[in-house]
Amino acid sequence: MRGFSVKKAIENAEEFAMAFLLAFMTLLTFVQVLLRYVFNSGWVWSLEATTYSFAALVLVGMSYGVRTQSHIAVDLVTRRLPPKLRHVAAIAAVAFCLLYCAMMFYGSALFVDRLAALGNDARDIPVAKWILTLVMPLGFALLSYRFLVAGWHVLKGTDDDMEYHEHGEHDIAESDLRRLADSEDEQS
Repeated sequence: MRGFSVKKAIENAEEFAMAFLLAFMTLLTFVQVLLRYVFNSGWVWSLEATTYSFAALVLVGMSYGVRTQSHIAVDLVTRRLPPKLRHVAAIAAVAFCLLYCAMMFYGSALFVDRLAALGNDARDIPVAKWILTLVMPLGFALLSYRFLVAGWHVLKGTDDDMEYHEHGEHDIAESDLRRLADSEDEQS
């Protein structure tokens, strides 16, 4: 039996959050449309809840895209570079992404802090607005973690050019290798 893995826990939480948020938004929007057009009624807070949920989904989805390498890759120039320069370009790309994440984390943390100091509630949801916007610094922290992992792979030479792979290709290959290793361990 394998032990607890922080990496796997983060991956599972990330995937659960995306699935939950997408299902919540879809169900809430469906019910709201049904209430509005069939019963001439509705919930005042549903639009705001959907908006905050969508923002959280985007922030968590960015890190998922980095983990699965499913973001759009613009590599017209870097593919033509020699391997050493391609490696340097990948390191520079990761460094710029981490710089962006640091600035966004700092700015969003200041934003959340100021909202907490003001003590305002959300417009239609009876929750402090800073709690609903806390996903911004958390999302950029998660994205930073993903870029740190990607940068580590680039530095180690296991992913020199951060090239595009089909969605989930690495996850499938890694899980297949783990299953194979586990079955060999059980047979021993």
